[in-house]
Amino acid sequence: MQQMLRVGVIGLGLIGSLHARIMAECPSAELVAVADINPQTAEKVAKCYGCAAYTDFRKMCDQEKLDAVCICTPDQFHLENAEYAAQKGLHLLIEKPIAPTEQQARQIVQAVENAGVRMMVAHVLHFDPRYAQLEETVRQGCLGEIIHMFFRRTNPRSNGRRLGGKVSIFYFIGVHDFEMMCACMDSRPVKAYSQRVSKVNADIGCEDTVLSTITFENGAVATIELCWALPENTALGINTYAEIVGTEGAGYVNIMDQGVSVITKDTVEYPDTLHWPEYNGKVQGDLKEELHHFVEATLEDKPYLTNTETAITAVRVIEACFESIKTGMPVEI
Repeated sequence: MQQMLRVGVIGLGLIGSLHARIMAECPSAELVAVADINPQTAEKVAKCYGCAAYTDFRKMCDQEKLDAVCICTPDQFHLENAEYAAQKGLHLLIEKPIAPTEQQARQIVQAVENAGVRMMVAHVLHFDPRYAQLEETVRQGCLGEIIHMFFRRTNPRSNGRRLGGKVSIFYFIGVHDFEMMCACMDSRPVKAYSQRVSKVNADIGCEDTVLSTITFENGAVATIELCWALPENTALGINTYAEIVGTEGAGYVNIMDQGVSVITKDTVEYPDTLHWPEYNGKVQGDLKEELHHFVEATLEDKPYLTNTETAITAVRVIEACFESIKTGMPVEI
């Protein structure tokens, strides 16, 4: 009989609900329970997948026979969630960012080590074939020594209007690129300089765009452009770009029109085809690949593809960017 990983999901927002569905559809996992502070949300998701519902994640960890949990709450709750679940002997899949500060991230790592459990930080770009191939090209040395990197990630302004003040643009969308930057660069980041522009979202005290330049110990530089001020009628739900230039070559990722166009009398849309598209009755794409990897690697006691230290370095760089915006000056990391 095939071994199954018994999983609980903590936090049922967009990503948490997707975690629950993917785990319910995974042949090597059993979705045992879900937890969310909103009882209606918890009951609705539990009813969909035939599992138990909780409003207190602690009770779920206490009362259910689990092997692992997916932590999908806002990042300010990750430390509390992780410490409690680890103490209960549960393996952890933590959605990005690992924590809002390096200090909290280190506390999570310590809790995991003390409990003797395993942890994977969910950075989905490592399962996106476009970014994964670019990273592999760098690791194989095909581009030579890196000279510079450039990453862009933009969203419609509805995300800024909906989330501004609740979560930073750095952690909602930017941490993907900061972590991939750190994964690709074989050198320590030493300086960060960030500039912030607020026009569209000025009335809610939220940034439109942030440009950050990171300097590395080996002299290479990287620039990351983040924006959640695109017009609401934009056809592009996801618009990202990556460029890595080395002494012997260059690599690019350019995601706009992903090969599918949907045209109606009122709209033109270019839907996402790789993160979590639904077809053939199931969620497909790189989020599914990420969760299935966690399940299989945990069951087989194999290494995870994502690197915890790289995830923490990304948080450390972002903390320096916050300080740079505050002071208006470059900040040593």
